[in-house]
Amino acid sequence: MGFFYTMKSLLFFLIVLLTSSCGIRSLTKKGNYQELAPEAYLEYVQDSSVNIIDVRTNTEFEKSHIEGALNVNYFGGHFKRDLNQLNIDSTKTTLIYCETQHRSLFVAKKLKKVGFLKVIDLDKGMMNWRKQGFPHYNQETK
Repeated sequence: MGFFYTMKSLLFFLIVLLTSSCGIRSLTKKGNYQELAPEAYLEYVQDSSVNIIDVRTNTEFEKSHIEGALNVNYFGGHFKRDLNQLNIDSTKTTLIYCETQHRSLFVAKKLKKVGFLKVIDLDKGMMNWRKQGFPHYNQETK
């Protein structure tokens, strides 16, 4: 029974992964979604007219985040409600990021569904951003 359960779990994961990547390609073709390397992403971060949303857990956010980012925990169970409570202007360019760019792909699809017009994702996430030495709030330097 364990083998079949593992296979079902693996199959489910693959289906979710494939449908997610197909959705992202569709958003990209429509111009609603873009992935940017840290160098290009930084240019948008420095623009005060954009939204910046960190979709990691509160603990991850407290440890380090990009200045000006709002934290909306994708795994919190109430992502859409928490997002709505922030009254974010969906007509503005919205930057998103997570730790490794896995969660943010799902978030991009959700944001499009609720009317966000342009979403830009940080390629390889916050881990890559920190690794390359880009500016961020760091709990240790507080």
